[in-house]
Amino acid sequence: MSASCPACGQDNLTVTGLSHHLSKSRNPDCRALYNHSRSQIHANTSEPQLDDELEWPDDDGGYDMEEFEWAHEGSGHGSDADEGADDGWDDEANNEPEWEPPVDQQHDHGDMDAMDDLAADEATGQEQRHGHQEIQECAQGQHGCVTAPYPDLRAGQPISNNHTANVAYGAHLSNADQENTYHPFASKMDWEVARWAKLRGLSSTALSDLLAIEGVSEHLSLSFKNANELNAIVDHELPTGRPKFKREQIIVAGEAFDVYYRDVIECVKSLYSDPDFARYLAFVPEHHYADEDETVCLFHDMHTGKWWWDTQKKLDQHSPGGTIIPIIISSNKTQVTLFRNKSAYPVYLTIGNILKKIQCKPSRGAHILLAYLPCTRLDHISNKASRRQTLANLYHACMSRVLAPLKSVGLDGITMASGDGTLRRCHLLFASFVSDYPEQLLATGIKFGECPKCDIEADETGSNTAPYHLRRLCEVLDALFN
Repeated sequence: MSASCPACGQDNLTVTGLSHHLSKSRNPDCRALYNHSRSQIHANTSEPQLDDELEWPDDDGGYDMEEFEWAHEGSGHGSDADEGADDGWDDEANNEPEWEPPVDQQHDHGDMDAMDDLAADEATGQEQRHGHQEIQECAQGQHGCVTAPYPDLRAGQPISNNHTANVAYGAHLSNADQENTYHPFASKMDWEVARWAKLRGLSSTALSDLLAIEGVSEHLSLSFKNANELNAIVDHELPTGRPKFKREQIIVAGEAFDVYYRDVIECVKSLYSDPDFARYLAFVPEHHYADEDETVCLFHDMHTGKWWWDTQKKLDQHSPGGTIIPIIISSNKTQVTLFRNKSAYPVYLTIGNILKKIQCKPSRGAHILLAYLPCTRLDHISNKASRRQTLANLYHACMSRVLAPLKSVGLDGITMASGDGTLRRCHLLFASFVSDYPEQLLATGIKFGECPKCDIEADETGSNTAPYHLRRLCEVLDALFN
């Protein structure tokens, strides 16, 4: 047995389904009927009265007025009596189709889309602000831990905050057209087309074919006619913030090898002065504890470790008020082809001041490519021992050349501006080397199977009871130089 809606004519409805339909419908006639019936119910609670003009189904195929019960407004469910009388009606009501005839109303879809976009932007902004707040709280030691600050308040203090940010870009624009906001592009249209071509995954051939169509570049007033000209603008006229590569020859065992590298100090400045990292930099060491008694230490970012704290003490004895910039070097020889055995030997650099949550995201660009080391196998040296010794000498000769500028600025310091324009006296110190086991052997000059950090026997590696002594850096350097 079924009923139909007197207002819109929708049929195949149960009693409860008709009640739900009227309460949820957006049809003006259905809503008017529902409101009118609700007013009648409030006026006479003993029995619901409907308008006499409404035609209800006949007794042979419909329901009496006493059997009809209206759903409470906004509830979407029938009364408790109806639910308890027959559970089958509830199942039918829950499975009742929600379709209703379309209502002809005028809506401004443009405004609705704009409101949806605005809501999405607000949600994205709130998510980003929440992420930034979480990272800042982690950096400030507010994640349920007790923070013990460094005792000397002069450590990490700024020298001046009158320096302007984005110095490199400002210097680049000093000789350019000051009235053109989109320099080095000719206009906003020129910039938008270049941005679209680089961010939408368009191939160079497709872009060149598009611009080769007669009248396209002329009507858009573009400053480039093909992909090569656009690449030249991006490579040579836009300030990248990354120093250029240099090539130098390293002579080992009478043979010259090419090493490609960037200035390590300029690379550190590029990361340290990046405005995107300004709010995520740590300048002073801290101790974090899990309890008020400061007995359980917590280690997460580099400024919470022991090395920074101990090194800051030694620096304060020589030059108080300095800011330590821990240099983290990582390298890994990588095979880049499946045939003909082609390899690359990249060396990457980052600084310990940047929080690890930022460093672990490749999209944030917290690591910079520092150098490419030679990938030679020295197959012309037949003696295996001599070949291994020559490879080790080549590796250390290249790394010594790449990291040589750190010797002077580590102790004397250098004035650098962070991304917010604040000047500090920074001391660039080589803090950590990240690599796999074979490269650790190469860096420390020990035999395979031995521990790079201590003198424990190879068969006792992994034991927590065997006695051991940490290797002395001076002894390692003497062995390498000799």
